[in-house]
Amino acid sequence: MPATLEPIKAFACTFADCAASFDTEKKLISHKKNSDEHDYCYKCNLDFGSYDDLARHKAFAPDKHNRACRICGEEFKSISGLKRHTELSHKVKQKLPCIGCNEEFPAPAMLIEHLEFGHCEVISAQQFMGHVIHKHLVVKLLDSGDAHDRFMQKISQYDAALDHEDGGGVGVENYLEEEHDEAKAVSHPAIQPEYAQDAVHQTGGWPTLAQGRNASGSSSLTSGMDRMSLRGADSDTIIGSSSNTIDGSAAPSQGSKHQVNMWGGRSAKKLFPQAKPTPAATKEFTIEAIDKQDEEQHGANIFKTRFWDPLAKEYNPNRFWNGVIEKYLCPFMCEQVLANEAEMRDHILVAHRVSRAKCPYCLKYFDSVTALMCHCQSRGSKCQVNKADKFGDFLNRLTGGFLTVEEKVRPDHIQNETVEVWNAETQEMEKYTPPTVKYLEYRSSKPVDWKEPTRVAAQIGGGSTTGTFNYRNQQSQW
Repeated sequence: MPATLEPIKAFACTFADCAASFDTEKKLISHKKNSDEHDYCYKCNLDFGSYDDLARHKAFAPDKHNRACRICGEEFKSISGLKRHTELSHKVKQKLPCIGCNEEFPAPAMLIEHLEFGHCEVISAQQFMGHVIHKHLVVKLLDSGDAHDRFMQKISQYDAALDHEDGGGVGVENYLEEEHDEAKAVSHPAIQPEYAQDAVHQTGGWPTLAQGRNASGSSSLTSGMDRMSLRGADSDTIIGSSSNTIDGSAAPSQGSKHQVNMWGGRSAKKLFPQAKPTPAATKEFTIEAIDKQDEEQHGANIFKTRFWDPLAKEYNPNRFWNGVIEKYLCPFMCEQVLANEAEMRDHILVAHRVSRAKCPYCLKYFDSVTALMCHCQSRGSKCQVNKADKFGDFLNRLTGGFLTVEEKVRPDHIQNETVEVWNAETQEMEKYTPPTVKYLEYRSSKPVDWKEPTRVAAQIGGGSTTGTFNYRNQQSQW
């Protein structure tokens, strides 16, 4: 049976790619409103080519669409509801690289989990925890002046025993400062060495250098050198000869003040046109050199170095050695006295490790730094710790300096246009700017006490599929 063609009805669909038609306009509007293939605004009776254009139309028409999301077009009764929806449902994609292995993560909690549980091939879990504890130690020292003074007392004996003088000896620059004038008045002539100068017999001046065309192969200098002998007398040497000139002219005497220009007044550029200029001497300024210089002048800086951490390269237990009681003092505020270096190492690695993390806003405890990081990054939770003024400082301390955060306007809300809308209450056209929504932009950072891992050159056998390997706690690459 052949197919029958339905006649075109009075109201055809206004979308070009749709062949449907209807008897009434009401059915046509219901078709465009309920169809998933049509982007149609039934309140304004407007057709749009894409869903993004429809959502943007709703966002800039609050007189008919309340507060609409620019991304999905969902409408809300308040600005707070709109912002909460955007923060939870339309999160901005971020890439957070690990400073150790360069692996990227889309969320800050995933990066902290990567570091805290030892998934990184460069930064171990204990090293990460060392940076976290170092932040807590520095905060404790800054909060209480007594704690900082007590800490400086523990390391004072070691700093006092250091001697950074390269030359040694005792300086007496200002020893006679009070009687400086009287000391200058006393005459102390320098002691002259006693030696006998060898008598040098010279009958003539020194020979001049050959200049350009005046030099000849049969000069008296060459003939004089031919007459030199290993066993010859003084008269046979070139210095002892009376004819010690090249072109027959007399050479200037040794006591003469006039000096002959050996290059004939020509500069080095004319004499050697192809020669390259000597590069200026360069000096290398490295962070390690500056830190070493500061340590020699002002002592170790607890804010930049972890000399208390047994897992750090700059670890130095001798700083906490007390020569009076001949025991070690714990660097922390527990005031524990330890008998030897091994006991001090075990005490620091066991007693002073973060076991639980506490949120400063809602006062909840979490079993790991990663769990607390998940709690902090959720913008829609009841806890408002991520909206606090000092959230950046807390995050830096929580993660050991591996993360920083900054609140920014969403990229799709930066171009915020102003449009004219109709105000039904005033019966006038007014300017309207849609509300902007902000987000937290997390970035990977290096802690202040970060030291680049030492890399070895090669490894024979073994290795990993990622091209990196560990050799005696030193990271390397194939």
